[in-house]
Amino acid sequence: MKLPALKEIIEERREKAIESLSDSFAKNRLPLEEYERLVEYINKIESERELVLVEKIVAEYNQPETPVYDDDEYEDGPVYPHSSGSSSNIAVLSSRTFSGPLKQGSDFVSVLGSAYVKIRKADLTRQQTVVNVVSVLGDITISVESGIRVRNRAIPILGSSSGSNKVNKMAQQSGPELVITGVAVLGNITVKLIKE
Repeated sequence: MKLPALKEIIEERREKAIESLSDSFAKNRLPLEEYERLVEYINKIESERELVLVEKIVAEYNQPETPVYDDDEYEDGPVYPHSSGSSSNIAVLSSRTFSGPLKQGSDFVSVLGSAYVKIRKADLTRQQTVVNVVSVLGDITISVESGIRVRNRAIPILGSSSGSNKVNKMAQQSGPELVITGVAVLGNITVKLIKE
């Protein structure tokens, strides 16, 4: 019996990834721009290492909606990181800047790229806003306006997740709060003040 060649295996996995991504798009879990960008990237993949990274991203879009409870404040109820109102923002082998109103449960993903997120008080429509950040071999820099309280709960795995001391010093107790969840895998997540 002849074993399938590596090229054929990668082609089959690429087709599965595109099929899964199409299913997520049909269920309105990602915008058309991100869907097209990822499909184009998947079609260019030639190594298994790249394929593994993309399969992880595709799997993120296939996760069912599950509530996540804040450890400290149960009275606010569940927060839905992948709710229908949330948005996904992805930088794959590119550099992108995101700004403007921030939806509860928004996702920011950087794979071998750089993402810059600018958050002002006016962008936060709730007292507490939770965002999910994933950095895989990439960098995500979150710049916040003075006065916003930030809780960085992102977990570094062979990467880093850090915040500037100035952010905490300038935070206002009555101001809006930003909670950052997620993971940095061989990547970096940095929180700092917006330079005025």
